[in-house]
This record gives sequence, structure tokens and C-alpha cells, in this order.
Amino acid sequence: MTADLDQFGYHYPFASAATDAGIQLAACDQMAQAKISSATAAKHGLFLQSKLVYPRQTARMLRALSRVVRTHYFDARPPQLDPIATASTNTLRFEGFSGCCGAYVRLDLDRAALNAEEIRFGTTNVDFNAQMIGHLDQIGQASDVALDISPESLAVEHDNKRVVEKQVTLPRRWIKGLCEVQVYQSRLRLAHRFSPGLIMPLLQQVSRNAKHPAYLTVTAGKPRLSPRETPGSIQVGGMQRLDTLRSILPLLREVHLYADPDSGVHAWLGEAEALRYWLVLSPELYRGFSGEGQTLSLLATGDWEDRVATLEDWLAGRSTNSISTAGPAETIDPAEIASTLGWSVADSEATLAALASSGLAGFDAATGYYFQRKLPIDLSRIEKDQPRLKHAAKLVADGAVRITGDPANNVRSAEVDSGDLTYFVRLTSTGDTCTCPWFSRHQGDRGPCKHVLAARILTHREQVP
Repeated sequence: MTADLDQFGYHYPFASAATDAGIQLAACDQMAQAKISSATAAKHGLFLQSKLVYPRQTARMLRALSRVVRTHYFDARPPQLDPIATASTNTLRFEGFSGCCGAYVRLDLDRAALNAEEIRFGTTNVDFNAQMIGHLDQIGQASDVALDISPESLAVEHDNKRVVEKQVTLPRRWIKGLCEVQVYQSRLRLAHRFSPGLIMPLLQQVSRNAKHPAYLTVTAGKPRLSPRETPGSIQVGGMQRLDTLRSILPLLREVHLYADPDSGVHAWLGEAEALRYWLVLSPELYRGFSGEGQTLSLLATGDWEDRVATLEDWLAGRSTNSISTAGPAETIDPAEIASTLGWSVADSEATLAALASSGLAGFDAATGYYFQRKLPIDLSRIEKDQPRLKHAAKLVADGAVRITGDPANNVRSAEVDSGDLTYFVRLTSTGDTCTCPWFSRHQGDRGPCKHVLAARILTHREQVP
């Protein structure tokens, strides 16, 4: 019995055509192929499926990022190997901290660096083990490199070899560091631009055993290090951490220095074609970013508890309270949030700080906007991760805080009973002070003490109708 030939027919989605050259059979045009690729990516849960436009540069910068993540600059804890990968519609970001959390590193890839078949919002955290590092080392300028990322894994393929790294748990210390570093980055301002050729002599000046901050000055366009502060100089503590730039300097077209003179935090930005390599450094080699307390004031006095769900929905692109969105927010601006959702800017900043406590918000000092990571939100951990906030709330609950002073003069005072002693707090618009030893030691550089927080909580409650 002969089978019906239609059983073996091949049906094409587009019509064939007769041309001068003969019959042209239709298979898939580019749009159809894109739909098929997108469907394949969705089937496998990928939020990024792309070829690298600049494979050698990207691989070298990922290698440099991995070197920072594996390094402890002053202690001997076991190294982390876990870069965070976050995709949005316009940018792919890889991030991490040094083992001591004193150096934050990020590699940004613009859309021009990605020949992407699929790119949408997503975040994962994976180990870069020795096999992946060796795989990256073999990538050259002519390599055909595929990069696939899903919430569960990251895969790099070239030369018919595919290396896959599985998702791992994001270290809690990193989440705390992400919360703190975005505050410092929002205060950074561009200070200098240098050609890469001027940075190598600077690196050669750096002592690997330097224990005290150095100061960077620029004379005739050339950066130099000095042990003494001079007018216009920039404090650059722990300069030996800058050694990570050495391997990527030949790839860069310009190096920018950002600085915050109040905190001493500074950042180096290496720019290449459609790639940006950030290295943000704490004021001192022995100081990490986690536990700095930079969001404590916002978390203590902001009315954010009832707003978190609304902001989370808005950032994720979910319509809420009759407000429609065009998809997940590519950038985050507290003023835009306030205008769109009908909040004050202060409430927007406090609610954003609450989300940042789970690592959701990062900051790009080059653009001046926040960006989001797709991470689980656990607000129950805020007090666990911020013990000063927990202790301040207990002082208020125990009735240990007494507010004095004249609010009409924008000055409030408080007496706070803590242990067997009473500390005196002064609250002003230009800065708060306390007579406790902790404040005397840090002078507010590492966020407010628990006594100042307690006074702020109580005065805020008095002002709320």
C-alpha cells in the first residue's frame, strides 16, 4: 500500500518564488528566525541569548572582574567566586565584591556589545570556577562566542566547547554591600579623565604595602601620588587594589576618576567600545562596604512599609493603582517615582532604600540613575542586617528617649538612656551628633549611631499626623 505523499510534505511559512535565476525556495526569513530563536530562549528560560560583538575585550574584562572577586586585600577569608549577572533591555551587567568587600567591581555591556537574539530583565549569581576562567582565557578577537544566561545558569560557548556555571546562593554579605555601595556611588562626581597611557606610571608608584591613604594630584595633565593632602588633591586609599586595571589598560580608550571628598570613596571607570569597567574603592584598604549604615536614616524615618509592594510592582512593569507601565523600568529616578505614584521624593527615596536592602537597586554614576536587579525581596531581614536600627527601635519602645529643644530653630535635642549611661543627642539639618564613644570614633562617617537613630524615629513620629 502506497502512502499518501502529503504525509511527507514540508510546509514552509513563506511562499516560494520564480526568479530569473530559477526557483527560490522559501525557508525562514530573518523575522521568522528571530521568532524561533526567541521561542527557543523562552523554552529554556533564558533572559539573555547573545553573541559577543567584542569577544576578546569582554573576556579580558570578565577575567579582571573575576580576579577582584577572588581577592582578599587585607584578610584571609575563603574567596568568593560569584559574579552577579543582570540583564535589562539596554545593558548587561556583571558585578561582584572583593573577598573583604572593600572593592566593588562592575562590567557594563551596552546593546552594541551584544548581538542578542533574546534580552530581557533577569538576574542570576554563578560561580566562575577554574574551567570557566580557562575558557575565557582562550577567547580571541576572532572567536565566535555565544553567551546564554538564565536564572539557573550561565553558559559561554566558543570553538565547539561549552562551559556552564550553575546558580549559587548570593552571599548575604554581598547583599548588604550592594545596599551600601549604591548610596556611595550616588554621591560620586567626575573629577578627572586620563588617557590609559598615564595610568600605568601611576600604578608603578603604588606600594603594595602602603598602610596610609595617598592623595592624587594632577600636574600638567599627569596624575601623581603624594603622601600629603594638598588643595585640589583626591584621597585614594588602598591604591594597591587598582592593580586590577593593569591587564585591561591596553583595551581602554579612556580612564575616568570619580570621587566623593566627604566619604573618601572613589571609583575608576575604564571605557572601551560599548564596554565600561567600574572599580569602586572604599576609603581605606581595611574598610569594607558592608555594614556602613548609609541607608539607616532613610529606613528609620521613612514611611516605606506600606509603599514597598507598589514600588516593586511599578519597577517590574506591573500596572498598579490605575497606573499603567510600559514594562520593567530600565532606569530608576526617585523624582520620577514620586511624580508617577503621587509620593514625596523623601518617601520615594526611603522606599527605594528598603528595596535596596535586598540588593534590588544599584546606581550608575556615569548616567546618574539607579538600575534594578531581579532579586528576591526579604524585608524581614532589614532589622537582622541592620542591628543599629533594631537597637534604636528597642530604645524607643522601652521609653529610653526624651526629646527636648526648640523645633522652631531647626534644632532638636534628645536624652537617650542606654545601659547605665545617658547620652545626649543633637539633631540639626546640617548633621546629627551624639556623646557616645561610637560617634566619637566615627563622626558619622559610617552612618548614625543607635542613639541618633532612636531620636530621629521619635521626632519623626511626633511630626506624622
